[in-house]
Amino acid sequence: MKEKEHPPMDPVLEECYRMKAEFNARFKTMQELVDYLKAENKKNKAEGWKYVSFPPVKYNKQD
Repeated sequence: MKEKEHPPMDPVLEECYRMKAEFNARFKTMQELVDYLKAENKKNKAEGWKYVSFPPVKYNKQD
């Protein structure tokens, strides 16, 4: 019996899944990941990276 062929994957999704697998292999807990990302942000800000804050999105609630 022939196996079902999967449809072609979107390159952006492939990259997201690859990154997810790398993070899962590297960090055992969510707190380890959060600590790593905070340290990376601190390092990048010290190197002069600029961060942009966007205003919150307001949704119109319709009944």
